[in-house]
Amino acid sequence: MKKAAVVFLMILVLALSSAGAIRLGISASYAKHLTSDFGSGLAPGFSLAYDLTPMFAVELRGALFGSTVTASATGLSAGKMSMTPLELAAVARFGAGKKLVPYAALGLGYGLHSFTLDSTIVNAWSNVGLSLSESIKKGMTISLGAGLDFALKQGEKPGQGIFLNLEVRYLMAKSDGSWSLTDNASQEKATGTLSKLKLDSFLVGLGVKYGF
Repeated sequence: MKKAAVVFLMILVLALSSAGAIRLGISASYAKHLTSDFGSGLAPGFSLAYDLTPMFAVELRGALFGSTVTASATGLSAGKMSMTPLELAAVARFGAGKKLVPYAALGLGYGLHSFTLDSTIVNAWSNVGLSLSESIKKGMTISLGAGLDFALKQGEKPGQGIFLNLEVRYLMAKSDGSWSLTDNASQEKATGTLSKLKLDSFLVGLGVKYGF
């Protein structure tokens, strides 16, 4: 989280000290996990972009989405998972300065993943004198995306103004996890690992950007 804040400040300082356009954005996406164990849902997000040239930008972006997890013999038990990918993306913009600007983006980042067991499962194990815990690790993410910026109001320079944004993005993420089962009376513990959990998802989003 600290690294993301540092990158955010670096982009902001660079943008404010130069002539390139800066775009701040907010969005709401529908996130569809590609693994059947994980549910889908709404993913609010943000972005901060800086135009190195009218046709090339760097962008810091983040999103937050949670999903219901169904029990799997090889993965997590039933519960809720939260994913917060923070990424730095390279963005190629085509037709900068026009009313409709298509773009493509490649992002690399870090996913802040977390998992909470369903209380029904926790209570069921507790009733027989055992405590079950499961967790997943944070990890790298890669994304490929494409979108359209439609200028509701154009500014004096390319990239400035108010834009309506439509974007599709494929997010690739993997994680490892662990579990432990503890006897509450003796405190004896059994542990194990959950390897190569696939957290890939497909996102379709609508947002608003302000460029200055």
